[in-house]
Amino acid sequence: MKPSPRDAMRSPRALLAFAAFGLLSMLASTAVTAQTKVTAKFSSIVPDNHPIHMGLLRFASLVAQRTNGSVEIKIFPSGQLGGEVETAEGIKLGSIEGAVITTSVLVNWVPEVQVIDLPFVFRNDDHALAAYGLLTERLAPKFTPHGFRVLGMTLSGVRNLISTFPIQTVADVRGKKMRVIQSPLHVEVWKLVGANPTPIPAPEIYSALQTKVVDFMDNPKTNYLSFKWYEVAKHFTELGHIYSVIAFTFSERWWNRLSPDQKAAVQRSVNDVVPMIHHLLSQNDDMALAKTVELGSTVFVVKDREPWRKLMAPIWDDFQKKVPEGKALIDAVGALKD
Repeated sequence: MKPSPRDAMRSPRALLAFAAFGLLSMLASTAVTAQTKVTAKFSSIVPDNHPIHMGLLRFASLVAQRTNGSVEIKIFPSGQLGGEVETAEGIKLGSIEGAVITTSVLVNWVPEVQVIDLPFVFRNDDHALAAYGLLTERLAPKFTPHGFRVLGMTLSGVRNLISTFPIQTVADVRGKKMRVIQSPLHVEVWKLVGANPTPIPAPEIYSALQTKVVDFMDNPKTNYLSFKWYEVAKHFTELGHIYSVIAFTFSERWWNRLSPDQKAAVQRSVNDVVPMIHHLLSQNDDMALAKTVELGSTVFVVKDREPWRKLMAPIWDDFQKKVPEGKALIDAVGALKD
């Protein structure tokens, strides 16, 4: 009598074959899972002709290479996903996975980060470059409870004055309407100087200057050209009072979806592009400003910054009083060699 199909399945050879098939199926399933693609919508307010954007493209490329394509960083420039405040909120909510965000915007969650915005806290570009690692190490853990994973910081540019009228002395800005970044410290700094500061998101700056909602602002040289602000504010005053710094910021929820190897690859890629962006901006700034002069802007260089420094100095004391670690952070940054 021929064995029934059920009896055949009970034979040692059949059971062994069935088990092997099951094991292969499990391995195939595991391989598919291990290669599942993780994507991040990554926001930036700079246009696609900006050095920061060039650095971000390099960052995305390095991540793709080092994860064999299993992590994809999709860059959205020009504020396509919103201004920086909206972007930060989006990262917290999970609608955006990552961004480079000006550290001034993040003070609502970690007030210690305001140390970066203290006027004249950095002596020069080299001093700022030396401080990025220290600041990331000290401040990044404070962001994690708020849903942010900060992996690094780098230069966004040195702030100078951009205006619809000539600025040569402190007296020139008194009573004038100023666009400031959405940060309480920046508001207070310019109140000390005597201006009337108004927080306005970056995508609205051009129209605010054009319609005289504000009379002046501060921003880096490269941005002056890239955003075409020279068209509506033809006066540029080199003051270099505050270094603008951006943080590579991801959603903590998204970060925890990555494997240890993927996390290491993303972190290594951030580490590689931090100095790249810093040097690109430093080298590009003077060329950008020269180009705006060709296009009709006028430039005034402040040779004596002491009157500005004296008026802005009380913000240092205010920072140290309000932030428990304020003095320690100032001392740590100040002790760094250029």
